[in-house]
Order: sequence, then C-alpha cells, then structure tokens
Amino acid sequence: MSRSVNWFVLAHVLAALWLAGGAFAGAFVRAQTRRATTLAEKVFGLRLGWRLLTVCSIPGSLVAGAIGLHLVTARGFGWKEGWVHASVGLWALATAAMLLATAPRLKRTLAAAERSLQQGAPTPELTALAAARWPGIVADLGALAVVLLTVLMVLKPF
Repeated sequence: MSRSVNWFVLAHVLAALWLAGGAFAGAFVRAQTRRATTLAEKVFGLRLGWRLLTVCSIPGSLVAGAIGLHLVTARGFGWKEGWVHASVGLWALATAAMLLATAPRLKRTLAAAERSLQQGAPTPELTALAAARWPGIVADLGALAVVLLTVLMVLKPF
C-alpha cells in the first residue's frame, strides 16, 4: 500500500469519527430536548441538534463516503465484494435519509420553535412537529448505520 493510500485511510477514519460524533451526540441531544421543561430549553436543544447535523453528521458522511468509494479500488478490494455492496448501499441509504428527511424536518421544527419562543408559547405547528416520533427514529437508525458500517469495514464478513 502506498503512502498516499495510508493518508486516505486516515482521512476516511477521521471523517467517520466526525460523522459518528454528530450522529451519537445528536441522539443524546434529542433525548434531552424531549425531556426539556421550558420552551427556551427545547429551542436550545433543537439549535444544538441542527448544529450537530449540519457541522458534523452531513459533512462527515459526505467526506467519509467519498473517500471510502476511492479506497475501494485504491486498496485493491474491488467492487465484487459483498461487504462493499452492503457498505455502499447502507451509506447511501443513511445519507439520503439524513439529507431528505432528517435535515428538512429538523429545520422546520427549529423554525417553528423559534417562532414559538418569540410568541412566548408553543404554536400548534410546533406541537404537531414535536409530537412526531419518526424523525427521531430515522436519525437513530442513522446512528445505527454508523455502527453497522464500522462492523462491515472491520470484519469484511462476506
């Protein structure tokens, strides 16, 4: 393996840690935000969740995925390996869910929360958006995808 490939592997691992940090911290922030007792606490939690998503999770996923795609051929694995297909599919699914479902929904919820904070009480829109469980489930499945991708990268089971 050449020296440049080693640098790409390091960059891939660091980007994966960047993604994992955002995904796992986001799960804790969501849990705390659900338990928040005041509207200001909920808004703070939503702002923090948005920041984790846009600064850690999304860029980490895009960078780790792009470098990972390069490393498949650079490290000589090839595209016929089953674990490569599973990894690429899982990464694409998790990234698409993050970009197409989690991010837009969190942005809408944060905007509704900030409007509610300005008005001094939760609006019906915020109440409806916050009541939905599926955005948190989708985000938590993204964190689970990080764990499964790690297993696939380390074990290369098939």
